[in-house]
Amino acid sequence: MERSLTVLLPVCNVQSTLAVTVLEILEVVSDLTDRFDLVIVDDGSADATSEVAHELTQHYPQVRAVRHGRRLGREAAIRAGLKQSKGEIILVPDEAGNSAAEEIPRLWQLANQPQRATQHLPAPTARRWTRFSPGHPVAQAGYQLIDRRTMERLHASSQPDRPNYLARLKDFALGE
Repeated sequence: MERSLTVLLPVCNVQSTLAVTVLEILEVVSDLTDRFDLVIVDDGSADATSEVAHELTQHYPQVRAVRHGRRLGREAAIRAGLKQSKGEIILVPDEAGNSAAEEIPRLWQLANQPQRATQHLPAPTARRWTRFSPGHPVAQAGYQLIDRRTMERLHASSQPDRPNYLARLKDFALGE
């Protein structure tokens, strides 16, 4: 069975280009699978990025938007987007914004291949390719490819088995 896909867009101050970027991605992804969503995370933009993102959610049911009231950084934006996403495979554009929507089909094909211990990819000119193995993201053509199940398994081991009650008591003082 084909896996579901999420394209996660952490953005800041991109009101003039966001709609074009989203439409390009939707056009490419809709040709690949019917099981996809696109999550826009506005990381404290000072312009009208959040309004553009909201308008896109009104026109396209596959698009969701999350907004941080202040700048929290790329990592926090990705974490917030992951919480809102549904896909088993997640694509995240690189920080430099060199992500071409035309590269998504190649990554999707890679994600749907039977898993191998390690797969080395040829290094094209002016593009960054890395080794792909299950459990490790792929950085390729301006995108990072993440397998949700593997990521959850890796992070599950760092979660405590029971609640940390002492963390809740750190601001508590006797006599209050």
